[in-house]
Amino acid sequence: MDEMKQVYKQPTSQEVIRQADHLALYDRYGSMAYGLILQIIPEPDLAQAVLVDLFTSPQLKSYAETPSQVAGEIIRLARNKALIAKPIHTTPSLSIPVSTTNDNTAKLVFDLSFCQGYTPEAIAEKLQLSRTNVLKSIYTYFKQLRSS
Repeated sequence: MDEMKQVYKQPTSQEVIRQADHLALYDRYGSMAYGLILQIIPEPDLAQAVLVDLFTSPQLKSYAETPSQVAGEIIRLARNKALIAKPIHTTPSLSIPVSTTNDNTAKLVFDLSFCQGYTPEAIAEKLQLSRTNVLKSIYTYFKQLRSS
């Protein structure tokens, strides 16, 4: 019986506060993070596992302390965790025709960079664009998102 008492440990007050902070962050940003993770990993079971990993991460404690930057930090952390957890077989090849319109190119470049994790240099090489044009395409896509 004493062995069972040793196995179960009462959480400390700091652990309880940290869990409450994580739940509050999940309530506020969980759907945003899950949508982002699903864009990178289109498999719901794996995406949910990444979401759980995200909101149980010890890094979230520092985000709760700086509320002005929480959304951006959660997006950054969700993206990183999703890219790490993404199965290799879902990574598309970059042999994509460049004969698309400028709007489609901007969206494609953004998707390859943000959702697929390719560097601007790799995108420029495969799409036969300059690195500057890749960065301009990302900027253009951000401007389109903001105006929508």
